[in-house]
Amino acid sequence: MHCISRKNKEEWEIGQLSPFKIYHNQEEIMNLDELLKAAIKDPSKRSIFLQTLIRSDVYVICRNPVVTGEDGEGVRMDLITIQNPEGDLFIPFFTSHRALQQFAKRYVECYKLNCLRLFDLIQNVSAVLNPNSYGKEFSSQEIKSILMIAKNLHIKAISYNEAETISYRLPLKNVTHITRAAARFFADQPNVDRAFILEMMRGSEKPQILIIVDMIGNTRKLFVPLARTLSKVLRGGEHLCFLSYETTTAKKAVYGVTPFYIRKKRFFEK
Repeated sequence: MHCISRKNKEEWEIGQLSPFKIYHNQEEIMNLDELLKAAIKDPSKRSIFLQTLIRSDVYVICRNPVVTGEDGEGVRMDLITIQNPEGDLFIPFFTSHRALQQFAKRYVECYKLNCLRLFDLIQNVSAVLNPNSYGKEFSSQEIKSILMIAKNLHIKAISYNEAETISYRLPLKNVTHITRAAARFFADQPNVDRAFILEMMRGSEKPQILIIVDMIGNTRKLFVPLARTLSKVLRGGEHLCFLSYETTTAKKAVYGVTPFYIRKKRFFEK
């Protein structure tokens, strides 16, 4: 059992959490260490850190090698616990493998998983992110609160790092109510060249509708109003994700796919 120094114990507000996944760029999603440092120093950045954290992969230390279930699905993990000076027990987890190594200082069995999945597994105990460094304690109540918000907004525990486990296909059902509304929206956006629509699937989970946008500029400024617009036409059980075409994942997903929207050429482009 390890001991830890006092961490940031204040409960952080997750803020206005969007039910839509908005991917910006790989660096923004991967750089949890820098986001955590900024959140500790500046309370205004805590909401975006938490929103990024639950959609990212984190690392945990296991006492024994992780065992996969007999049916090939699910895993069994025996996670280590640590103790703070007051005698409280926590499960440690880490923003990166490097942060884990700095804590362990030797070889240990570790496992990488989506943070939201980790919270679901350990929701009855407390956890500490990046112990023995800049870090953040999460009480059991805080973890349950985050899980409840994510559940109410139908946020799936799929992170950017799991792209290799995700498959794509053309929509099997009629999505013209979405493409028409999206095309009208894109027609007023001079920085959008093309848009594609697919179904995104991970394992046996229900497919989600994915819109991939070939654009220039800030994805946040486009995706947030786009999500607001399309929420008005979604039908029961439909969930949307957005991805920028600039990512390698997006380029592979739309290879050979015809876009549902193509910007009309300007006069000087003809």
